[in-house]
Amino acid sequence: MSSNRGADNRRAVVRTSAFEILKALRSFSRLHGGDMFALLVFTTIWSANSAHLIGDDRYKGIYDVAPDSTNVPITDEELYRAVGAPPEVIAGYVEAFVKEGIVERVPGGLISPRPVFLTAEMMDATYEFYDRILGLVSALRAAGFSFGDEPMPAHWRGPPRP
Repeated sequence: MSSNRGADNRRAVVRTSAFEILKALRSFSRLHGGDMFALLVFTTIWSANSAHLIGDDRYKGIYDVAPDSTNVPITDEELYRAVGAPPEVIAGYVEAFVKEGIVERVPGGLISPRPVFLTAEMMDATYEFYDRILGLVSALRAAGFSFGDEPMPAHWRGPPRP
């Protein structure tokens, strides 16, 4: 395979990314009975709870799940805005998650408690997600994507976005 560093490979990179991301989403939706929207709502909750921990060395190992006391609750309104779907649709998912025990209502909003992430099913999903990230990186490299090794040519930049 020849490498043409000056070639415009953006379409191939976007296509590859979309394929790999959708493949991962289909796989992870099995945690929610194949319901990809449930996956979106649940992932929005737990990722909002722990976004402030990105870069915190205490919680970067596979078994280093942060305690509930570190969770930053997401309000229902924040969740509605983040997902961008009608509140009545999202509320139904939230109530089902609360019943299932994978989400709790606490002062300030919603959290996904620590024990959820220590179940065998969630640990398997974490391993799989990591493997899929490695697969995405490999597929992007095969499509000619460079991870910041070289500056993007100025003519590749699109028009300014509003």
